[in-house]
Amino acid sequence: MHLKKELNKNKTVFVEKWFQATIDTYPAQTAKILGKDSNRFDNPIGSVTRESIENVFNLILKDYTQQTLEKELDPIIRIRAVQSFSASEAVSFVFALKEIGEKIIDASLIRKFDKLVDNIALAAFDKFMKCREEIFLLKATESKRRIHRAFERAGLVTELTEEDLIGSKKS
Repeated sequence: MHLKKELNKNKTVFVEKWFQATIDTYPAQTAKILGKDSNRFDNPIGSVTRESIENVFNLILKDYTQQTLEKELDPIIRIRAVQSFSASEAVSFVFALKEIGEKIIDASLIRKFDKLVDNIALAAFDKFMKCREEIFLLKATESKRRIHRAFERAGLVTELTEEDLIGSKKS
């Protein structure tokens, strides 16, 4: 049997088990809250997590690229990037798919499935690193602004005017 047919046939089971495995990466109290309600307003993280998992699963049933995988993983990875997860913890939810697949998929397709999961994990890791880089740049920029404002208040620096900029270009 073809892998995508097998995945499509068991889509609901995969998505539910993968969602549960993902929220189980959180502390027990948090996981209980995240798994309760799928309402976007009452439980935004749980809702976004479920949506992302469904979207990624739908994507792997079609033809996909690493960029489209990253795009679908973005919401869940973005959330995990601002939380206290390490890189390995943030993307570990992807590997839960391998355990789920071993119980559901025909043994002859496991190798192909594992390769698919590895591709998802690589896209998740790339996305995580991009998100962390954005966070770092935002923090660095904000620090520079705070320091500059403090120096301005202390009278140690002034804002550059248009004339200052033009004058420095002539010399």
